[in-house]
This record gives sequence, structure tokens and C-alpha cells, in this order.
Amino acid sequence: MNFTAKEDYGIRAVVDIAINRGDTPVQAKEIAARQEIPEQFLEQLLSALRRAGIIRSIRGAGGGYDLEGAPERITVGDIMRALSGPIVPNPRAGDSDAAKRLGGGASDLKELWERIRLAVCEVVDTVTVQDLVDRHRARFGSQAFMMNI
Repeated sequence: MNFTAKEDYGIRAVVDIAINRGDTPVQAKEIAARQEIPEQFLEQLLSALRRAGIIRSIRGAGGGYDLEGAPERITVGDIMRALSGPIVPNPRAGDSDAAKRLGGGASDLKELWERIRLAVCEVVDTVTVQDLVDRHRARFGSQAFMMNI
């Protein structure tokens, strides 16, 4: 199973906002520089995250981005779904003629894929942005955030 650059960068951007939020919004160019994300690609991700209600944009000279809600209420799964849709798509095992010829094997496969989907969702839906912020601060203090998954 592979996770996309979109998901990696999106999670990093949201955690960066959570760590660096304060009296003023966090600017995209600052996030891009700290996280080494191409700024144009980051803007696309931030737009998708804004549409999903995970972050909000503040316009004007001192504008930028902030979290829409509390970091302990935003999960990694929320971010991934906002950027890529379902975490693990439901498999189509059992739909094809070949799967039907397998008989019981197809339903066994369907059960396996469902177990994998549930396990992945269990992890991404229980890890919050605040968990990642706390982990970062425990390891690095107030040092600038840079995450590699």
C-alpha cells in the first residue's frame, strides 16, 4: 500500500500550521519553505483542505492559513480523505467472472481486503493533528517542524 505525496505533504502542512499558529495566520510560502513542498503544489493542497473544512484562509496583507477546528479534533484520516478520497477503496473481489470461478476464495479475499481497510482506518482515524504536534514537541521542543513519513 502506498501513500501519495499529496497525502504526505497535506499532513505535513496541517501539522506545520498547528505548530506555528499564533496571533497571525501561517503563510503558504513559510510552510513550503519549512516542509520543502513546491509552493504551487502546496497551494492546491491547501485549497482542497480549505474546501473540506480542515483549514481556513485569511485574506489580506497579513493573511495566510489557520486550522478551522481544534487540532485534537482533526485526524490524519480527515486530511487523507480530503485530499484523496477513501483511505483504502473497497475491493471489487467477487465482481469479476474470474473471482466467481474461485468460489469461496473470492469471499475470503473480500474479507482480507476488508480487514486491511479497517486496520488502516483504525490507525488514521485515531491519530490526531494534536498527537503529531505533541510528538514533535516531545522530540524537538519548539524547534521548527519538518516531518518525513
